[in-house]
Amino acid sequence: MVTSSSPKIKQGGNMQKDRKLIRLIGILLSLPFIAVATPGFTQQNSLNFITEVKGDVKIKYSGRKNYQKVYGGEILNSSDSLQLGRGASTKVVCNNLSTWNVSSPGKFSVSSGCPSTEKPILIRNGSNRVRTRAPNDPTIPYIISPRDTAILSDKLTLRWNAVKGATSYQVKLRGPGVNWTTEVKQPEVVYSGKETLQPGSRYRVIVTADNGVSSESEAPAGFTLLSEEDAKRVKAEITQLQKQPLTDESKTLALAYLYQSMNLNAAAIDLLAGLVKQGSRTTSVYQLLGSLHQQVGLHRLGKEQYFTALKLAKAEKNLEAQAIIQASLGEIDIVLDNLQQAFESLQAAQSNYRALGDEQQVQQLQQKLDNLKGRLPE
Repeated sequence: MVTSSSPKIKQGGNMQKDRKLIRLIGILLSLPFIAVATPGFTQQNSLNFITEVKGDVKIKYSGRKNYQKVYGGEILNSSDSLQLGRGASTKVVCNNLSTWNVSSPGKFSVSSGCPSTEKPILIRNGSNRVRTRAPNDPTIPYIISPRDTAILSDKLTLRWNAVKGATSYQVKLRGPGVNWTTEVKQPEVVYSGKETLQPGSRYRVIVTADNGVSSESEAPAGFTLLSEEDAKRVKAEITQLQKQPLTDESKTLALAYLYQSMNLNAAAIDLLAGLVKQGSRTTSVYQLLGSLHQQVGLHRLGKEQYFTALKLAKAEKNLEAQAIIQASLGEIDIVLDNLQQAFESLQAAQSNYRALGDEQQVQQLQQKLDNLKGRLPE
């Protein structure tokens, strides 16, 4: 609210100027607040994660009192700390794609092994969730891939939800230099590539089933071809990552985080889906896969991956992962209007955070629970 700083309206000939000034102030006040990035904010948003854990390795998150067991896949801030027992070892993939090998007993600040950088390569890029009008309604041929993602190459396969009873689909790809239409019987098609996609440009995918229902009924969906400069940089970072002394699964998980950092969500999902097909039983693989599906608005697919991740986290008694996954399941069920399920998931997450001694998360979840309580059916 503007109080003493509000301009006073002058009398006489300046009245018109004053009205214009007041109108301008009103417009400025109505504009959304734009936060200016600071080094502290950037570092807080950077991503380091633990991999390849052997023996007694523990972590103390900033703001908590106690150390807790490390299972692998934990995301770290520079202010967190690690503690290793005799004979224990672990590796941390740092936000600049270097690998921090920790193999001696003692306590270590994450900042000592993963130094702060003004421009981290790996960042937490999963906060902007896609909103849809009819989230993943099975009667709609909603876009599955590429959906709200950047892509590295113009060689792409378009995939969408198969609508029960539909025998054919009309597919349109629209954007700079492209006005492509085809008709197919299966819920996927390879783009012909005859009309060249332009680097840095966004394209829209529209699928209409032969019963007249369009993917646009759920939400507009599409993709952006990375600029030549960004594509060159990502390829160089992939080469850098491949040289790191990590297992194949650790490299794949790190590469998925790299893709997510550049909004290459479709490529990240494909990578992790490959690990699942190979039989991976790593909690963090399914957890990230769920997060990526949630980020692009594929809520039901994300829920399936989260359920698997939660089952694995419970089997290894990993309370931290359980809490994160349960909170995410709550978010998804709110979008899907499963409010009772959402309430129960958020309550379970809160209980686990309380056991972990994270009062900040407990309070934040209490606010969500209070807001949700009023929406529950009597």
